[in-house]
Amino acid sequence: MDIHTLAASPRPLHAATGLAITLALALTGPLACATGATESETSRETDSSPGAVTFTSGFTSAPATAATSDAGTMGGTAGDGDGDGDGDDDDDDDDSVARCGNGAVEPGEACDGGDLGGKTCESEGFGGGGLTCTPDCTLDTSNCVDCGNGVVDDGEECDGADLGASESCADLGLGNADEALTCTPGCMYDFSECSGCGDGVVTPPEQCEPAGEFLDKADLDGKTCAILGYDDGLLDCNQGCTFNTDSCYVCGDAVQQGQEECDGADFDDLGCADFPSMIGDPFNAGSLSCNDGCKIDTSNCSLCGDAEITGAEACDTQYLGGETCITQGFDGGQLDCASDCSSFDVSACTDCGDGVIEGAEQCDFNNLNGETCVSMGFPGGGALGCTLDCVFDTSQCADNFCGDGLVNGSDDCDCGDQGQDCSAPQLDGETCQSQGFDGGELACNSPNNCSFNTSGCYTCGDGNIDPGEACDGGNLGGETCISLGFSGGGSLSCDNSCELDTSQCVQTPNPLTVCVSPNLAIALDGPQDPSVINVGDAGTVTDVNVYIDCLHTWPGDLGFTLTHAGQSSVIIDQPGVPDSLFGCSTDNIDATLDDEGSSPVEDECAGVAPGIGSPPNFTPNNALSNFDGTSMQGSWELDIEDFYPLGDDGTLLEWCVEISWQ
Repeated sequence: MDIHTLAASPRPLHAATGLAITLALALTGPLACATGATESETSRETDSSPGAVTFTSGFTSAPATAATSDAGTMGGTAGDGDGDGDGDDDDDDDDSVARCGNGAVEPGEACDGGDLGGKTCESEGFGGGGLTCTPDCTLDTSNCVDCGNGVVDDGEECDGADLGASESCADLGLGNADEALTCTPGCMYDFSECSGCGDGVVTPPEQCEPAGEFLDKADLDGKTCAILGYDDGLLDCNQGCTFNTDSCYVCGDAVQQGQEECDGADFDDLGCADFPSMIGDPFNAGSLSCNDGCKIDTSNCSLCGDAEITGAEACDTQYLGGETCITQGFDGGQLDCASDCSSFDVSACTDCGDGVIEGAEQCDFNNLNGETCVSMGFPGGGALGCTLDCVFDTSQCADNFCGDGLVNGSDDCDCGDQGQDCSAPQLDGETCQSQGFDGGELACNSPNNCSFNTSGCYTCGDGNIDPGEACDGGNLGGETCISLGFSGGGSLSCDNSCELDTSQCVQTPNPLTVCVSPNLAIALDGPQDPSVINVGDAGTVTDVNVYIDCLHTWPGDLGFTLTHAGQSSVIIDQPGVPDSLFGCSTDNIDATLDDEGSSPVEDECAGVAPGIGSPPNFTPNNALSNFDGTSMQGSWELDIEDFYPLGDDGTLLEWCVEISWQ
């Protein structure tokens, strides 16, 4: 076989111990093979692109890139997210639920951080490489390689006993046919038995020449770890004339090399036990993880008793991570940590109402722990009970001194036989207010029991209108804005002091004045559409006045009619007619019409504008008292008629109704 045949078979970038670069090639993309290489084409040369190298086997490799999976970035917070005491975030008590990220392989997880569960690339069917764990606790085989499976695969020159296309050194031009080739662990040819290897001259397909008889130091053909695509390190040459990359490294290829503390799940046989905890003693549980900089992270390691909640610990001695019996779903009690720090000890937590006396409970439901009124110091006996807070209820127990009308002994009060109509001394000076209520009459349970009876006390906000309250919540006692004298209605409410809040009630003024500014043109073609005022308030009319502001060059041409509730009244009818032929000729009207006015509007015509102007008020042609007794609510219409449309026109600027009502 000649060198041209060799060129058709891709050759890895480096020697047997340089597994990381082979892994990097597998990560960065396919190889570009040259199938027609000439003798000169097999010489090694450096590509112009940074980090890329062309080798004798006829392919170009991109530099290795770090794997995207980073076990060092995974982390879990030990504790119980749902309060059920099992240290997980669900609502059951199953401690077998996996918590991905705590560094410990649990049911349902293939791995967790640096804990691979004993698995390797080889156990997963690969020849070698670095196995890692993804953030969702599944195995990541992207850094595993086929080299080592005994079969020559793409990118390999050989694999174990399978030497591929070459059988002897002669096939590669490095010796004779009696000199046998062997295969490195990195699936590349080992030229150590070839007479051409070790002569001090790098001859393709040799990668380098080792130090020896002809060389004081290895000839690396100008190559370095960085040129070969590693991050850094010290390149050397094997006796088989292939690169020794044991001291080269690429952070992220899942293989610990060179200056790396770790890489992926490769910690160079170190474990949590090799590192000290917060108290100086070594960790005894958990797994290591590796960060982006290939530095060891011990956050998933733990030592129960070091006063630090780490790794898969739920707690550590008295350090409970802020958890209590209540956050664990109980009513109260004392939460502790299990002896192995893996879970919480809830044995001292209590559930009031379960019938079991626990922790600080005096009793629970009907379990009185053998106590009675007598044993509790009430010689008169009675019925001992248990409250919803699991403390004794002695309200139905009888005291020999209770009922004598004097507060003594353990009495809170003593109102004699009746228990009501108590004097201040019988209540020991206490009132409903001193008991935390807003008001009411405090009583005593005597003679049965000399404790306070607060059934007659009340609190503003209970929905009941009690003595001293005008309302309570939505209970307004039947009152409305109208019933309280607010003629305009509105929204009545109750404030926090149980007093009626009338701030949203509407008080209609009396008299009520409503105006509009229609700017209505008074055209030359006779009657116009009326201008309308709508009154929304209710009330009975007792008096009406009308104000009119009108521009017109001959007021004597105009007539105004007011209509409301089926009643109409002509209030201005051609002022000055028939006393004169054409009536008042002085411009404009700005006047108030009032049944109690000082003079008739019919007779008014000033020498200067406005021809009809107030003050004073003028009496209308027809009385406005026609509207007395009607409801003021509804529409009020003002009709305007120009009786001489061919001569003058004008504009109704504004008009108002002033209504006195009851």
